[in-house]
Amino acid sequence: MPVLARLLLALPRCTQLERLGKKVQGRTVLITGASYGIGEAAALLLAQAGAEVLLVARTTEKLREISDRVERAGGRAQAYPTDLYQTDQVAALAKTLLDNHPRIDIVISNAGKSIRRRVIKSLERDDLGRLVRLNLISSSLLLTALLPRMLEQGGGHIVNVSSVSARLPIAPCWAAYQASKAGFDAWLRSVANEVRPNNIRVSSVYLPLVRTRMIEPSRFYQNMPALSPLEAAQVIAYALVTGVERVAPWWLWWGELASLLAPKLVNHLLCSWENRHG
Repeated sequence: MPVLARLLLALPRCTQLERLGKKVQGRTVLITGASYGIGEAAALLLAQAGAEVLLVARTTEKLREISDRVERAGGRAQAYPTDLYQTDQVAALAKTLLDNHPRIDIVISNAGKSIRRRVIKSLERDDLGRLVRLNLISSSLLLTALLPRMLEQGGGHIVNVSSVSARLPIAPCWAAYQASKAGFDAWLRSVANEVRPNNIRVSSVYLPLVRTRMIEPSRFYQNMPALSPLEAAQVIAYALVTGVERVAPWWLWWGELASLLAPKLVNHLLCSWENRHG
């Protein structure tokens, strides 16, 4: 990998299974968006480290396949097929989880969808409605339903698998995605301040591009540097073992600062980039 790509993708990772095991062994870990990509890699990694993993996603067959892989390797996994695009399914999912599991120690909020499209072309597709339902509403409703259990049990850990896009300057063609991700990010950071005295940690992981099936249809991403799903899962593992509030590439701070100090210049550069590559 070129030096520049390595620098852009540099994030702290936990690659030591023993170290991760000290944090998650015997714990119950809920992972949304667990059927592919980052969620699948995280489920397999955490199960290998000794956690009981609860798998949530739409794809029933894929969840069962992952659950079988975990159990064949001597781990514990349970699948809970749920379409989080349908916000009315969240309450039923939460009730089932709480009825079946006396503890929910860790929640990895990973389910999400990315769409890059000009807003004028997105109206009939309801891009904003779909992304807000999945990336913001369902994710927050599920955590809200599970928080009382974490309070009763004396603590827990929530990891938001977010994107650098949630913190970077607003770019053309990303209105629905950035709005939904930034909205959930703001909501959860506010909640974090409320539950911190109750021994509930909240970690936000701002990932750069990850090589998953979500980005495969877009030529825009093909030649861009990206993490593998396993590398992304190891970043999540780092957040779990350290309990830090924020994990992000070193350059994200500079992007946030630039948007505050030179907004006109940043907007000009973003529009120029989009005109060349859109």
